[in-house]
Amino acid sequence: MSISLDGKKIVIFGGSGFIGKYLISKFSQFSCTIKIVSRNTKKFKNVKFLGNLGQVEIGKLNNFSEKNISEIINGSDIVINLIGILYENKLQKFDFVHSQLPGIIARSSKNQGVGNLIHLSALGVESNLESNYAKSKFQGEKNLKFEYPDATIIRPSVVFGKEDNFVNLFSTISNFSPFLPIIGDPKIIFKNKFFPILNFSEGTLFQPIYVGDLAEFILKTVNLKSKTFNLAGPNILTFKEIIKIILKYKKIKRLLIPVPFFAANLLAFFMEKFPQPPLTKDQVLLLKKDNVSKKGYFNLSKYVRNPKSLEVIIPTYIT
Repeated sequence: MSISLDGKKIVIFGGSGFIGKYLISKFSQFSCTIKIVSRNTKKFKNVKFLGNLGQVEIGKLNNFSEKNISEIINGSDIVINLIGILYENKLQKFDFVHSQLPGIIARSSKNQGVGNLIHLSALGVESNLESNYAKSKFQGEKNLKFEYPDATIIRPSVVFGKEDNFVNLFSTISNFSPFLPIIGDPKIIFKNKFFPILNFSEGTLFQPIYVGDLAEFILKTVNLKSKTFNLAGPNILTFKEIIKIILKYKKIKRLLIPVPFFAANLLAFFMEKFPQPPLTKDQVLLLKKDNVSKKGYFNLSKYVRNPKSLEVIIPTYIT
């Protein structure tokens, strides 16, 4: 599929983060200008030189008001929203970041005559409404579509890559812990009428997508309007299988301890006290639902040639 972004002005909210850096690298192949909008000025130095000289502009925004957002996107052709948080703190709440902000960006984009608006959500948010993360993400999609009906929504499964928050978390834990948790309730299997067996080997299912493939997909679909894409990688894996892949390429052995959801909730209660909690009670709720999509891989492979699996990419950044 032929894509031309020459002469376009692109604004990326949250562009200084993990996914944003890969997206900038893709867009910088064209003669376009890319403006990165973020609160975190420390991350700007990591993205400013990803493009050609002067191609990447910086838009620091401390107050995400409609007035400020409208000024930032004035004259732009494409607006992409990548902003998201995994947990709440005193400064950032799901309701504003995931629910209100997409609507504000959408309304500002509509009023400023932006040609294309792309919003990054998450796979399964419409069916996991017990979780505040998922509920806020789904409400954000609704607010976005209400203000800008032609917006395109992209819902990826767990995203992995060199600086991800998933694989790297368990890789780091394995550096100092003799065991790793396998979170999930067991399935009860009756091999006969009287002796049930607890099977912890199944657990939550994931269909991880490589960040480079996600960036390529956004590039290839950037000119489409009014679409909602579920996205997923080539392989469906259990939580346990993902942990085993990490350990395989680190060339270490660790004891894998089954942690039922009630115990995970107890762990999360204490971990939530950390400034950057590795696990929250809300994330435990997310883990109760499989994060897979039958159509997700079809959508990805339609626009991305040979999507990469976890086992292919992990050896390039896990040590």
